[in-house]
Amino acid sequence: MRSDFVQTGNGIRLQYFEHGGGPETVVLVHGYTASARIWRAMQERFDPARFHVFAFNNRGAGDSDRSDDEADYTVEAFARDLLGAVTALGLNGFHLAGHSMGGGTVARFALDHQALLKSLVLLDPAPLASRPALASGWEDEVRARYQSGEATRSASGAAPPPTRHETLPDNYRSELAEDVSHTPLARLIGGRRSMASLDLRPRLAELRLPVLVIGGDLDTTVGVPHILAEYLALPEGNRFLHVYHRTGHSPNIDLPGEMATLLTEFFTVTVPGLAR
Repeated sequence: MRSDFVQTGNGIRLQYFEHGGGPETVVLVHGYTASARIWRAMQERFDPARFHVFAFNNRGAGDSDRSDDEADYTVEAFARDLLGAVTALGLNGFHLAGHSMGGGTVARFALDHQALLKSLVLLDPAPLASRPALASGWEDEVRARYQSGEATRSASGAAPPPTRHETLPDNYRSELAEDVSHTPLARLIGGRRSMASLDLRPRLAELRLPVLVIGGDLDTTVGVPHILAEYLALPEGNRFLHVYHRTGHSPNIDLPGEMATLLTEFFTVTVPGLAR
């Protein structure tokens, strides 16, 4: 696994992790308080001779640039950063996958830049519409949880006992947890406000590329009804669904081997099959 930085067109420096050098390019986008490390175990399981896989740290994550401006941590800002990053790296014709809030980011990106993509993957995506309004005083609650450290402890990607999970080296989760612990307050507030205002579901019918929606049947962060709603909003001819049994919100770190196998089949069998 290689780590490097890319300067986007809007002057933001993003860290990314790169694996393999194969002909199929895959770009991975993490969620709300996570970092690119949530993809590490899955990323390493892709055949390096077949795939070239990039996992980006959004601004405010890992060693990417950060600010104290809440407006820098929206789905729209992340999608603009992503465009700048892939443009700077010369990436075109790639598969794009996003997890949780990253699902909103990649959906926004796909709607704006569909011609750059071969396929789209929404992994336990943040609800793209119909999210309950934020309760009064939510910002004060986030600030209090941030001050206590609770807000940056609970999203390490660890699997609760009822869920299935593969055994990983201890440092895979601990390094992710370390990244999460450095999440800036502005990212917590800006990201949550951005997710609450998402209204992309009505536009999913505009997507004409293959889209795979993946969820865990025990995901209580997003909830199965929202996962199914995104799937049903997509055009029938190019939508696909996979639901993991006894699995929570983050199959990318809980079941990285199974995820890599699933995505390999989607990218190399399903997507080319639709093109014929």
